[in-house]
Amino acid sequence: MRAPQTTEVTLNLRADPAFLPLATAFVEKGAGAFGMGGPEALALTLAAEEIFAYLCHVAAPGKEVCMRCRSGGYYVDQEFVFQAQDFNMRAFNLTASASFDDEAGEEETGLLIASRMVDRFQFFQEETGLRLILTKERSYPSLSDLPVPDSKPLPEFTVRPPDADELKIFVRLVNGNYPSHTIPMSFALPGKVVDMMACGELHAAIAVDKVGHIGGGVVWRWEGTQLVEFYGPYVFNQPAESEMAQVLTDHCIGAIARTDAGGLINRYPTPELPTAYFEPLGSLTLHQRNGDALETVAYYRDLAEDLGLSVWAHSSIQAFLTSQYQRLVFAREIRPVTEEGESASPFSVISAELDRGPGRVTLRPIWWGSNAEETLRAYVQTLLREELPNIFFQMDLGRSWHCHFTPALMKCGFEPRLLLPYAGKGDLVIFQYKAGGKS
Repeated sequence: MRAPQTTEVTLNLRADPAFLPLATAFVEKGAGAFGMGGPEALALTLAAEEIFAYLCHVAAPGKEVCMRCRSGGYYVDQEFVFQAQDFNMRAFNLTASASFDDEAGEEETGLLIASRMVDRFQFFQEETGLRLILTKERSYPSLSDLPVPDSKPLPEFTVRPPDADELKIFVRLVNGNYPSHTIPMSFALPGKVVDMMACGELHAAIAVDKVGHIGGGVVWRWEGTQLVEFYGPYVFNQPAESEMAQVLTDHCIGAIARTDAGGLINRYPTPELPTAYFEPLGSLTLHQRNGDALETVAYYRDLAEDLGLSVWAHSSIQAFLTSQYQRLVFAREIRPVTEEGESASPFSVISAELDRGPGRVTLRPIWWGSNAEETLRAYVQTLLREELPNIFFQMDLGRSWHCHFTPALMKCGFEPRLLLPYAGKGDLVIFQYKAGGKS
């Protein structure tokens, strides 16, 4: 049976408990229509049910809730667009716990349940209201016990996109030949990688001979609207004089140069990366399971003329930004972010993306509030207990409210380490928690 061509369905409902069964059925049927079934569809449905039930209490009277169910190939999004005076997102923090002390606590417990049933979430405050997106990924088997395919030197090869089965072999070769910190997190699930490539979220190229033996490859994906991040090049059992790594890198650059990308970055390069093609952007420190610390240099290449940009920044990292922009010759106007007595939300919300292979966590701001330092400390303590020592915080300098987290980050033992140009609405700054820092 052919998959449906529609990738999004929409339902508008008044925030009224009488419509809760209809809202629930919409999500269940929508997820099913997009090919998601079983426990994943049930989890997304139950999460949406908790959200709609909460909105029945807090949404603006007489206003509708717009529900959109959207297919992303390897995941399904459930989006809510609404107006509300008080939508407390703090239950979405990884460190939040249930409270039954009062009616508000009981209502927010539903949000906590919803947040634990999905893989990730996004929250936006816009002119038309608030927008919450819940994402549930399809279930994929992890890497099987199939042996890693043999690789052999390829005196002659061509570079081309892989088909689905070649891509799964390539994923196994990468996992069998390279340390986890150089590998995309999605490579733990070969089937997911295939679906990511099919929907255009991931791109790949492999080096093969006439028989079809795979000697190496490279993968890339967009980070924001103007920056592309790539992994590799990966080379399997090729002689030292082989030009395969250079040819793979050339292919990647050539493919991206035909787009409107402004730059190309590799944050976790392999030893085979031809570094002469790039300039060092900065470095990150990866703490290994055995206690060793590995310094990894991030490399960057301009693909278009830098036309300049205005960015926001707190004064505590202005010196870091100024030095980076001068070194990289980026034209930037740095606008100061200050706090001058204006009222603020009492709570902060942060999302966390966990990559347990290399023990790496990326924190992203969802909502800023006056308890930002308390929230960050709770995250650090929780993640360290989980033996996840490589904690990063990603700040978008194109969003002024992100920058209000800066003082809390510095007090909690984070420091700015890496600048990614055009990786968000503006440039991104990657903060890293310092081992032994305050928590």
